[in-house]
Amino acid sequence: MEISSLTLRVLLLFFPGVLCAMLVDSLTVHRGRTPVQFLTHAFVLGMGSYLSLAMARATCAAIADVLGLPPPLEMHFFAALADEQQSIAWGEIALTAAMAVPLGATVAAALNHRIFHRAAKGLRITRRSGDVDVWGSVFNVPSIGWVRVRDLEYDLNYYGWADAFSDTGDKPELLLSQVDVRRTSTGDRLYEAERVYFARPSERILIELVTNVEAGTHDAQASVGAAIDPG
Repeated sequence: MEISSLTLRVLLLFFPGVLCAMLVDSLTVHRGRTPVQFLTHAFVLGMGSYLSLAMARATCAAIADVLGLPPPLEMHFFAALADEQQSIAWGEIALTAAMAVPLGATVAAALNHRIFHRAAKGLRITRRSGDVDVWGSVFNVPSIGWVRVRDLEYDLNYYGWADAFSDTGDKPELLLSQVDVRRTSTGDRLYEAERVYFARPSERILIELVTNVEAGTHDAQASVGAAIDPG
């Protein structure tokens, strides 16, 4: 497939946006994006990177004017985007790519900490949490700790500390440490395990978040009333 000079020009100019979008994708949990969605995000983030550079240049120009120093170089991005005869400023692309890194990190942090959704919920604009699914809403909180996993198929329950878990409930995975294993129907203690890894279909297990754990034991004084289906 041949790439026209205009297409190549646009790709080069929006390299910072692609870099920023790739960084955001690698630092956040999200559903799979189509090529169109990725390119849209890259365009928006690319424009954000160039606007950040333009704001930085304007600030430096104002400071230079006060101090009587030479102003910084003019930006050529918008002229190069509209006019094929305008030469591409490679140094400007490099500077914008450098601006794209902190911008991508900032956007990723805002998404991971659900800043926009929290603000929207505070203003009663939405009730959505910002997580991909309920599994993410449950486990992506700092307070998650002791959990009880009930295996409905084998009549077992596992009580332990949630060490690691999958990003979404599409393929629920959970790693427990300091695990106490009992028979669910009788409550008989079977054994202890240093770690137990779960990769079971969500309809075969129930997960309870346990609170008020007595210090030094694995017995819960109270547990959340409703079991959570990670699917």
